[in-house]
Amino acid sequence: MMEVAGYSDVSQYQEISCDAGYYFDLGDLMCRMCRPGTFSLGGGVLFDTWDELPEGFYTQVESFHSSFSSFSRYDNEVNCSNYGWQPRGDFLAFTGGPCAATLTYTVHLVKPGNLSYLYQFSDRDIIFDFEAQNDQCQSIKDSKEYRWPSVTREGEWKQQTVHLKAGQNVLQWKAIGMDMHQGKPVLIRSIEISGVAFASSCTPCRAGTYSQGGSRSCLECPENHFSEWEAHSCTPCNNITEFSPRASPTCLTRRLCTHSDYYETRTPCDSNNQTQEVYKWLQPKTCRDDVPDAVRLPPASEKHECPPCNPGMDYHNGSTCEFCPSNMYSDGRTGCKRCPPNTTPNYGYQILHWTEMLKMMSAACMEIDGSSCSSSDMGWQCAGSYIRSGNHHTAGAYLLLSLNVAGFRSKGGVSGGRRLGVGQISFSFELDCESKCELLFMQGSDSKGVTLIQRWTDSQSRQEFFHSVMLNDSYTFSWAFQKLQLGQSNHNIKVGDDVARIFSINVTNTIDGGAAMCLPCHLDAEEHGCIPCPPGQYIDPNTTACTPCPPDTTVSDSLAYGEDSCQPCGPGLTSLDGVVCTTKCVFNFDGVQFDLRSLANPYLVKGSRLFTASGAQYYHLFNISLCGQTAALCSNNVSYQIEGQTSQVKSFVCRTTIVPSQSAEEDLTLSTQSVTLGDELVAVSKNVSYMNIQVIDEFVEMGFHDDLHFYYSTPLSTRSCPQGRTTVITLHCDPDQKGEGRIKLPAKCPDGTCDGCNFNFLWASASACPICTENNYR
Repeated sequence: MMEVAGYSDVSQYQEISCDAGYYFDLGDLMCRMCRPGTFSLGGGVLFDTWDELPEGFYTQVESFHSSFSSFSRYDNEVNCSNYGWQPRGDFLAFTGGPCAATLTYTVHLVKPGNLSYLYQFSDRDIIFDFEAQNDQCQSIKDSKEYRWPSVTREGEWKQQTVHLKAGQNVLQWKAIGMDMHQGKPVLIRSIEISGVAFASSCTPCRAGTYSQGGSRSCLECPENHFSEWEAHSCTPCNNITEFSPRASPTCLTRRLCTHSDYYETRTPCDSNNQTQEVYKWLQPKTCRDDVPDAVRLPPASEKHECPPCNPGMDYHNGSTCEFCPSNMYSDGRTGCKRCPPNTTPNYGYQILHWTEMLKMMSAACMEIDGSSCSSSDMGWQCAGSYIRSGNHHTAGAYLLLSLNVAGFRSKGGVSGGRRLGVGQISFSFELDCESKCELLFMQGSDSKGVTLIQRWTDSQSRQEFFHSVMLNDSYTFSWAFQKLQLGQSNHNIKVGDDVARIFSINVTNTIDGGAAMCLPCHLDAEEHGCIPCPPGQYIDPNTTACTPCPPDTTVSDSLAYGEDSCQPCGPGLTSLDGVVCTTKCVFNFDGVQFDLRSLANPYLVKGSRLFTASGAQYYHLFNISLCGQTAALCSNNVSYQIEGQTSQVKSFVCRTTIVPSQSAEEDLTLSTQSVTLGDELVAVSKNVSYMNIQVIDEFVEMGFHDDLHFYYSTPLSTRSCPQGRTTVITLHCDPDQKGEGRIKLPAKCPDGTCDGCNFNFLWASASACPICTENNYR
């Protein structure tokens, strides 16, 4: 028993707060210890079960209206009741969509305390913010520090802690979807608040957890143990006939082992280049092999010659496969050989055999609460002809396989009306799922952050996926496999045999790795070996000398072979160095001259302001640098991105999301989610289409034949724009618009885009009129 210190007048017991592990007994006005099987935060509350919205929580969801035009933002009115914060068992989820959703909880603190919540937020088409106000609706001090929770990586959980003052606190989590699609939801797993009034009782531990007396929280049962509601200890399963994952409310029956419960691997090569196949159970082992009808592990095979390595590799010290030394190549079977004269290795990563995890790859397994899985399982296991996801994980466990690529040999770009990639990654895979599952393929770099390239759900037959890499950088390519049981809580754990298998991975044109063949190259003067040609030059097939590209053509590969490697610039663009196509903002089309240099400085354009009835609002701010002499800059003013990621972008066209403050006393205007809409200018033309880029019909139907169209492209693939983003700026001659003129957005698409990926602007100015010549006078 523990007395309440500092309270001689028991009439003040409403303001009493007991320590964690204790509750306030209203009978004798004392703080008493919680019994085993229960817990108490003392002066705190914890919400971590979301089968329904807990008492005291309130949600509101609203649609957006535009201040720009009478048109709806989308073709169909959005029913926002389908969106909003929704309880999903283990967490609360906001699923995205073009709506604003608010989650509100009001709490009275008897002493200063903390709010701590665990969240996941990886969709950049959603704005997520938190606000705490007092009973006067004033934001509490230092609110800017925690208002904008940082973006998390796919599957990562992050904890945010906020200091609260005594008195009334209104806590609000707000999420705004900026796209029609339902992307990766914002998830809140738990909310804990300290400093509230006493607890008059202790909370029972839920099934799968337990506690001793005087506990602040319940502990999860370890693997192969279970517990029922309000347990003071965990009961071991029968290890012979049963098993269970961590935090399980029941034991599951071990079924008979089958051929799918083990995998084949091999021993390291010995000094005689001999190996043998051995068989191992998938871990953790959850089947029985001690009964007559069960499959047992096959015996090890006879010793035989070691199998080939992956192309570009050879056995090192006779035991493990490693990449060939510099300037050597291998088919994986006959050992490393030096490249012939005047050639250089064609480096890449070609992974066909999975006898061991390669050095540039790594695997990890994370439970849904952010902790690591059992030490016996790294998440992915090599199985000879493929690598497979780990076995029997709890729902939501996140199995990550990563491949690090240092960079590529080409610079990419656009030439001759087609996009040039710097390299390509392809892989062969299949998904075999009994329940809901998904495989994510992601591309990450320091400069561009992590981008989801593709998602597959449910079972998928064996197939090949190709992805072209358009920007040269160092990358981490990741595959994440997850069993999804959104809407089911851990109380009903179902452990299936869902598995992802990757059979091969191939990355081309890298700066390191292994080579299966050699390419012609330029030899330096001292003949010390191959050297790359300078930028803008190619290797002459007859002399192997580096030769500059013809005027107005460019080359992207430092080992380009032959003049055919030089690709012409797009219409209206020139190149003197063979490296990049540019313009000086002066053009001549069919004898008609245009001088747009007075429009070359960066120009800001404000998109339509979108708002809800309660005052939530945002708009997009565009920055345009027509010819690129001075880059357009878009910056974030809060650390809203993943740690280590740049907070600004520079390009021809970029966009920032602006969220004005809703409270009068707060002057904070959020500028966030800056993205590039045009990394490169690919053409200037009077034609209303170029490559796969189209001028919007509204601007074409105006029927102005002297309009110039500037075509820009950003090749980076995103979840909502798999082909990247494009922008067209149409320059229209209007003698009444002096100086810089004005930029108009499409009437039906007041954000400059109707699909979120392809943008159009009409720039009307007297400066866009043709230059008068003698032929224009009468």
